[in-house]
Amino acid sequence: MSMGSTRGGNVADVTALEECAQQHSARGDYRTAGALLRQGLRLLGPTGTRAGREHLSLWNELGMVYKYSGKFEKSEQCYRLALRHARRCLEGRERDSFLATLYHNLGGLEHSRRRYRRGERYARKSVELRCKVSGARGLDAASDMAALAALLDGRGKFEESETLYDKALKIYRREYGPSHREIAVLLNNLAAVYQATGRPTEAEAQYRAALEMKRRELGKSHPDVGVTLNNLGMLYREQSKTSAARKCFQRAVQILNESLGSSHPNTRAVRGNLRRLGRDESGGGKNG
Repeated sequence: MSMGSTRGGNVADVTALEECAQQHSARGDYRTAGALLRQGLRLLGPTGTRAGREHLSLWNELGMVYKYSGKFEKSEQCYRLALRHARRCLEGRERDSFLATLYHNLGGLEHSRRRYRRGERYARKSVELRCKVSGARGLDAASDMAALAALLDGRGKFEESETLYDKALKIYRREYGPSHREIAVLLNNLAAVYQATGRPTEAEAQYRAALEMKRRELGKSHPDVGVTLNNLGMLYREQSKTSAARKCFQRAVQILNESLGSSHPNTRAVRGNLRRLGRDESGGGKNG
């Protein structure tokens, strides 16, 4: 569906803005990414009763940026706008594929809100639609399985979660090779399952592998690096290795504060972990 020229802009201008926004988002610069996406929406103009594909794509991208920025209500609004209009203006395989992406992202949003039961419903819809459209062996299906696994982990369904992570990891390594951002994220999440099921040695190995890969693929100050440092710190705290835990939390706070801001939910959570570690020490915890 071609949108033609709109408010002095055109589809090529909007596409360029979206691509630039994706580059900023990949670097963790969500403020700039959001501004570019909103500019693209202004160029497209009002949607009326039927939005074009360009609107759908920008709403979806903006929903992700808002989620990463901790603006969960705005994120949901964008996803639901895209969902409503996609049902009206897309058909067949294209419709199912885009809906699978939206359900995937809605599941991820609910994971960030710690509303795992609701998120699981979205993620299962995503996997079902994706397998219907493109089968269960592609990268998109692997991404959907990994997203569902993260929600199952949150619900304590560790066996199914680990099985899905293993399936997704095989596909990622087959398609991406030994090192990639998505592999690093998956290793971090798999480590969390190992940690929750009483396998601290395996968990530490996977957290460290994820940390090294994220630093290599994303840079040492990317917010995703801060997330894995926090998780590794939590593992060390459980083992009463307070010195190692403190180093992880302090570096994570520094990264997240600089990249996401002091009020972001992730930044606040890590600061809370650091405070609790201080209380552990003052209460006579062992120093590792």
